[in-house]
Amino acid sequence: MNNATNQINDGSQISLIESRHRTQVSIQNRNWFPWLLMSPTLTILLVVGIFPFAYSIWLASTNIILSRPQLDTFFMGLENYQDLMQDPAFFNALRITLVYTVSVVFIEFWAGLGLALLFKRDIRGKAVYRLLLLLPMIIPPLVVGLIWRYMLFPNSGLISYYTNELATLLNVAPPSFLSAPGSALRTLIFIDVWQWTAFMFLILSAGLAAIPPEPYEAAEIDGASSWRVFWTITLPMLRPAILIALVIRTMDAFRTYDQIAVLTAGGPGNSTETLNIWLTNLGFRFFNVSKAAALSLIIFVIILVLSFVFVKVLSRTSIDDRE
Repeated sequence: MNNATNQINDGSQISLIESRHRTQVSIQNRNWFPWLLMSPTLTILLVVGIFPFAYSIWLASTNIILSRPQLDTFFMGLENYQDLMQDPAFFNALRITLVYTVSVVFIEFWAGLGLALLFKRDIRGKAVYRLLLLLPMIIPPLVVGLIWRYMLFPNSGLISYYTNELATLLNVAPPSFLSAPGSALRTLIFIDVWQWTAFMFLILSAGLAAIPPEPYEAAEIDGASSWRVFWTITLPMLRPAILIALVIRTMDAFRTYDQIAVLTAGGPGNSTETLNIWLTNLGFRFFNVSKAAALSLIIFVIILVLSFVFVKVLSRTSIDDRE
C-alpha cells in the first residue's frame, strides 16, 4: 500500500516537473523572450545614449539661448553649423585641439613603446618601476590639474619657486609655465604626457607579450640586427595593439577638458582654448545651447573621422605586409 502511494507521489512529482520544464521551454521559444532579457540594457542605452544624442540633433537645429527666454523657438536647419564654420574662433580652437592631440599622442606612443621594449628585458626592481610609472594614470584628470596648478603657481608653487631660484643663480629670465601663450600649451602637453604615457605602455606591453618567440628565434639564426628585427617583426606584429592604443588615446586627447579647464581655462587669451573649452563657454558662459549642441556634433564627427582614418591606414598596411 505504501509502495503504491509512493509510486503515485513520485509519478505526480515527475509529471509536475515535466510540465514546468515544458512551460519554461515554451516561454524561451517565444519571439519576445530575448527582448525581455535585453530590456534593462536597452532601456539604459535609450535613456543614457540614444535620447540625449537625438535631443542634441534637435537642439542644434533650433535657436535656443537660455539668457534670452523671450525669443520664440523655431527651426533653423543647418544655420548654426554655418555660423560655426564662419567663426574664426572655431578654426583657432580646432587648430589648438589638433596641435595638442597630435603632439600628445605622438610623444606618448613612442615613449610608451620605448618603455614597453625596455621593460621586456630583465631589469632589477622592474615591479617597483612599473608601479611608479602607472601611478599618474590612476589619478583623476581633475586632481592632476589641481596638483600641477599648485606646483606651477607663480612664485609660491613648488616647481615655480625652485625654477625661479635657479634662474636667479644663472642670471636668466625665469620660465613662465602657464602665463605665456607659447609656454602654456607646451606645459599642458607635458602634463598630459606625464599622466597618459603609462596607458600606451600598458597596451603595447600586452601586445609585445602576445608576439610568439619563433620569429625572433628565426631572425637570430639569420643574424638580423636589432633595428631590422624591430622594423620587420616587432612593429608589424604589434599593429593590432598600436591600433587600439592610437584610437583610444586620440579620442581621449581630442576631448580633453578637465586639466585644461583647471590649469588655464583656455588662456592666456585664447592660446589654449580647445574645442571642448570653447564648447563649454558657448553653452555655460554665453548660454547659446543650440550652437553648443551643433559644436558637440561637429566634434563627434571629427573624432569619428579620425578613428576611421586610423583603422583604414593601419588595416591596409597590415594587409600589404601579409601580401
